[in-house]
Amino acid sequence: MSSNPKFAQPVAKKPLKNKILFGIFTAIIIGLLALSIITLQGRGNQQAMHPDSVSPDGAGALGSIIEGRGATITVVRTADEALDHEGTILVWDPFSLLTERERESLIESGKPVVAVMDEGRDASLWLTGNPRAFSSSSAAPTGPNCSVDWVSDLDAIDGATWGIDTNNIPATGCFPVTSGHYLAVEGNVSVFASPEVFTNDYLDRAHNAAVAIRALGHTDSVSWLIPTETTATDSSISAVPPALTGALAGFAIAALWYGICVRRPVGPLIPESLPVIVPSVESARGRARLYERGGNAGHAGKALRAGTIARVAARLGIPSEATPENVISRISEASGWHPDRVSQVLYGPPPTTDRELVDLAHELTALTKELIHD
Repeated sequence: MSSNPKFAQPVAKKPLKNKILFGIFTAIIIGLLALSIITLQGRGNQQAMHPDSVSPDGAGALGSIIEGRGATITVVRTADEALDHEGTILVWDPFSLLTERERESLIESGKPVVAVMDEGRDASLWLTGNPRAFSSSSAAPTGPNCSVDWVSDLDAIDGATWGIDTNNIPATGCFPVTSGHYLAVEGNVSVFASPEVFTNDYLDRAHNAAVAIRALGHTDSVSWLIPTETTATDSSISAVPPALTGALAGFAIAALWYGICVRRPVGPLIPESLPVIVPSVESARGRARLYERGGNAGHAGKALRAGTIARVAARLGIPSEATPENVISRISEASGWHPDRVSQVLYGPPPTTDRELVDLAHELTALTKELIHD
């Protein structure tokens, strides 16, 4: 490299204007990130009991668990859509939008139906005998105390604030609260007096998650029925909020601006006479750095072995067309090493880590010293 001062690289200084502009772009990025966070938090305003909602009364955590177990969840808006799918049907209808015919069709379908009530309302529409609902006086953990197979072995649930009066009706009551039960099971229909065990805020309490998963986990798919008065309501939540898209765009613009303003200047070209002679040590170090950067210990080991064989073969008179067996035999005789050791060093498995590569290099060096005494 030339040391002529006229080719010295000038020190680049960032103009004050660039610093100010970069600060403005940084402020824009912060604003976009704040907006994206607000939008993500806005998901909490989605419907209660929605399997994508992350709000306290949403069911996003339960939805993730069920899908993580291999089941599929499909949000539907009508009973006919729910019946078109196989599997369990969860009904969340706090505003009683389903008609009597739709409820009867779900009950008579024979499919597992999980009807979740809001403060016990409409329980009488799903169970024989018109049971009444009441507010529980205590939300303390309570065990199942029933013979329903899928809940009988659980310990307790926590947070149940509503119950269904199961006296004198055919349904089997589970999880006693006050004078009734939080869960009533009749045939293929399971009626929960309130949504606590399904929601994000209560799912991690006691055995709430186990109850919710077992209620919906009888099949490999769940039709999550949330009736609406109009089809204008979105049935799903966008995976990428608009503000997050804006934040990503802001990052791209800022990165481009940073690359333009803060890049290292190339400087003037430095002429050199050709061909340029590169010292062997510098070449070896450069190649070693490339191997290190690429993390290819196997390729580096192969190169070390090939170099060692070529070097000792010239000294021992081993022809280039010699087979590995001939090379091992000749080197073993000349070095006094056992053939198995020579085979392992020269033709063994390639190293996979830096440690193994260093060990191989030491072995090759020791073998070379036994054969070449310069």
